[in-house]
Amino acid sequence: MTKKVQASISRFFTAAPQKKRTFEEVSQAHQVIKNNETNNGKVPRKRLQNFTFTKSSGVTKNDRNNDNEDDSVTELSGKENAPVAEKKKELTTTKLSNSKRPSKQKITYTPLETQIRDFKDAHPDKLLLFQVGYKYKLFGKDGEAGSKILNVMYVPNREKPEFSYCTFPDFKLHINIKRILTHGHKIGVIKQMESAAIKAVDKQLSLDSVMKRQLTGIYTSGTYMDDEYIHNGGDISLAGEENHSYIVCIVEDEVDSNYIGIVAVQPLTGDIIWDYFEDSFSRHQLQTRLSVIKISDLLIINSSEKVSHDTLRVLQLLGGIGLNEIKTVAVKPEVQLREEMATYFDTLDEQHGGSFKHLENYYLVNFPLPIQRCINELIQYLNEFKLSSLFTKTDNISKFTDPKRYMTLPGNVLSALDIFVNSSNPKSEKGTLVWLLDHTRTRFGSRKLHKWISQPLIDPIVIEQRSSAIECLASGFDSLVDVFKNFLEKIGKTYDLDELLIKTHYSSVYESGKISRQDIYHMLRCFQDILDMVERFRNHIEKRPFKSEMVTQLFDQLLESSSNDCVTKLLEKINKAFLGIENKSINEIKVNFFDLDNASYPEIEHEQLKIEECEQILDDELEGIRKLLGRSTMEYVTNKNDRYLIEVRNGKQVDALPKDWVKISGTTTVSRFRSPEITNAFKLLQYHQELLYQRCDEAYLGFLKEIDQQYTFLTRIVDILGNIDCLLSLTAASVLGQEYVKPVINPDSQLIKAKRSRNPIIENLKHNKAGYVANDVDIDYDGNRVLIITGPNMGGKSSYVKQIALLVIMAQIGCYLPCESAEMGIFDSIFVRMGASDNILRGESTFMTEMLECSDIINKMTDKSLIILDEIGRGTGTQDGIALADSILRYLIECDQTPLTLFITHYQSLHSLESHYSGGIVRNWHMGYLEMKQSDHGFPEIIFLYTLQEGVVSNLYGLNVAKLAGLPIELIKRAFDYSEELKISIEERDFQNKAIGMGKLLNDISDPLFKVSMDSVLKLFT
Repeated sequence: MTKKVQASISRFFTAAPQKKRTFEEVSQAHQVIKNNETNNGKVPRKRLQNFTFTKSSGVTKNDRNNDNEDDSVTELSGKENAPVAEKKKELTTTKLSNSKRPSKQKITYTPLETQIRDFKDAHPDKLLLFQVGYKYKLFGKDGEAGSKILNVMYVPNREKPEFSYCTFPDFKLHINIKRILTHGHKIGVIKQMESAAIKAVDKQLSLDSVMKRQLTGIYTSGTYMDDEYIHNGGDISLAGEENHSYIVCIVEDEVDSNYIGIVAVQPLTGDIIWDYFEDSFSRHQLQTRLSVIKISDLLIINSSEKVSHDTLRVLQLLGGIGLNEIKTVAVKPEVQLREEMATYFDTLDEQHGGSFKHLENYYLVNFPLPIQRCINELIQYLNEFKLSSLFTKTDNISKFTDPKRYMTLPGNVLSALDIFVNSSNPKSEKGTLVWLLDHTRTRFGSRKLHKWISQPLIDPIVIEQRSSAIECLASGFDSLVDVFKNFLEKIGKTYDLDELLIKTHYSSVYESGKISRQDIYHMLRCFQDILDMVERFRNHIEKRPFKSEMVTQLFDQLLESSSNDCVTKLLEKINKAFLGIENKSINEIKVNFFDLDNASYPEIEHEQLKIEECEQILDDELEGIRKLLGRSTMEYVTNKNDRYLIEVRNGKQVDALPKDWVKISGTTTVSRFRSPEITNAFKLLQYHQELLYQRCDEAYLGFLKEIDQQYTFLTRIVDILGNIDCLLSLTAASVLGQEYVKPVINPDSQLIKAKRSRNPIIENLKHNKAGYVANDVDIDYDGNRVLIITGPNMGGKSSYVKQIALLVIMAQIGCYLPCESAEMGIFDSIFVRMGASDNILRGESTFMTEMLECSDIINKMTDKSLIILDEIGRGTGTQDGIALADSILRYLIECDQTPLTLFITHYQSLHSLESHYSGGIVRNWHMGYLEMKQSDHGFPEIIFLYTLQEGVVSNLYGLNVAKLAGLPIELIKRAFDYSEELKISIEERDFQNKAIGMGKLLNDISDPLFKVSMDSVLKLFT
């Protein structure tokens, strides 16, 4: 090894002694030196200084070879890229001359740095990711935040701190975006829009100019749809769980803030939900609507640009369940609102040649002004993310609540009954009603079933249609139904047709590439398979084999859809044979996606012809080189994706080559060259290949527009499949192994009658289902309308009343019920006040929460309501608690609405209401138990029977619960003794009071002018 080479090695390893060299760096340095030993023993300093390393991957720039390789070198110039030895020298010089401080010089910026500054000035609210060569870089504060989140090195720049940075390889873009989004940032991705190949050939582009870059994507946690994963050719089935959160806009009325409008959009499915309603200061109505959706971003429209105190209390409760950002905006004048909506739809018309202008009138005519404000703000907000076009799909719009069609289930009812979230384990669905009923096979079917569960029906005809459909599907084997089960199972949770369709729409409007070619093919293949399947069973369907009207209608609708051949025509344009081949690159898929025998794309064919011409020139040049070198079998070689190289052995063969040949790469034994003719032809080939990719993207965009024209037709098919999936799911839930029956729906009477009914959730959580205790339910408007339920603690009171509410909900969903027989009335609402809870964030104590919910129930109840109240009054003193419980219960009994009421209480005095009201309207019940005297403990123990029995319980047996909780026996015995002393003291005091009363009464009787009834005397001893 020469001295110069040794000196180069020394410089490389001693330039920055403070930094420990990694094994990869040492290996790369040796390789550079080894490759240049034959070049007169010289090691170019530039080659050594241009090595770039990443902490996360260890991949060097020289490991990846293509047109953009030199971009990160040529653009990043300046002192921050000077050799380390020179930097050290500068620092040393400065340090030695401390006596005279150098004057500040004006900072100059490279073209790339100027470009970065421009982007950061234009987008201060975003964390920007810049593509530089084969890496992404975050600069300044963005880099500092990114380095902490991604756990990568933060490289400081002392002269230009704003260009301190962290970096990661481009193939990690998708996963790193998801990691950054979990910390609540808004991300902007800035990509290179040119390649070195096009710049080298296109005369209009200057080779000295900075690489053109563009902000290609803006993302938040609620708007990211795995876009960058798809851009890199990823399969959506492997992308992981999608984000199904909603972006919500709320407006409070300018005059009366209790009138609230709300619009929620789910970008991933295109779902749009709205409502306008009057609420109280407690905001229970708002909480109900927000509790059934997962929120990522929230916009508040308010005249003061501040959230009202009442609304803020509710929003603070949502802060811990995924809410990233609350943004307040001012109320815009109505004129400005109309102008902005008109401008938006006019722009869509101009850019896409569609007929969107009518949508402006659609929104202005069909929605109240507060909802128009919400829609306009969401359009402006989503426009930045290229998602606002979902408002062009009006078929996706629905209302949060519709009292004329669906039962009202307030948010606290969904929580108390564990409908969607298990109150004891909020992170798990197990133990909830949706866990019990959801046996769907598809994602879109599961979403639809969640809506069915949150919106039980109140139309007896539709309820009967659903339950008859379940009866039909459960009655026996049908070949068509069996094939459908298998087909839905095949789609499974992998391909969500709703998501794929809306992504197709976004991509066609904004050219954003949110869906890959493979996913387009799989989506169309799914639609074609279902239509082919229905066509094969045409004769079977036309024979009307189903006894259910609903099932027959669903298959008839599919049969009608199968006559439309639009999907077939779209699939004919795709090269299906090529897509079946695995491990193909993105560019290969681009070029070969279309079957050019069945589809006409002249631009693609033109570029393919040009590429063939270039390849022929290269082949001809190879023939000449073979003759020149006397090697008839010589072929081009490819090294690290660098193609069309002539490889010769070092030594005499290299010396014999023409002087104008350019060396591209080499090793100690061989060198690789290109002749000037090969270089020019290869550049032209790369140019036309880049143009071919562009032409293929343009053709693909046109193809997406063709699919989007069929959006309504295809979403109708998805809706039918979702309904079938839900019916099959409820059918599976109705035959869970226990006895389930179809309830008889009686719309003419408010009643709940069930023989040997069971709590459907608890019995499926228990390992020994046969051991679950069944109970009868007999509640009727004409008798047993109000049930006062007492019983020992842990005796099963709450489980029993929850069971009744679940039976009502399941019946009105259309599901079978866990009992021997059932007759059910139709309820338009269920109200529940259950559990001891305080809302600290809302400034509400347990008792305040209790009273607010009772007030809400009294104001909202109807004569078709089911009301469940559990231990009203326990949040305050005993006397006030009894008084309130008695007053509230009497009101529910005597009010004009006369709802069915289940009233759990520990106040024994309330049992007298049974005798106070005639006709059996009020009845006393308790949960059964057996009492056993324990001589060794001194206090009784009980065995819970969990059966509903008539009468009142005088002892709550709280000491038994304390024993079950593991409190020391000595403590419990002391409490029992004290309880007995209190009981004796109270009885003695009562006896004394009665004696005093008797004395006064006798004195009054002795007066001949005072008349007293016998009832007055008896009351003293009852």
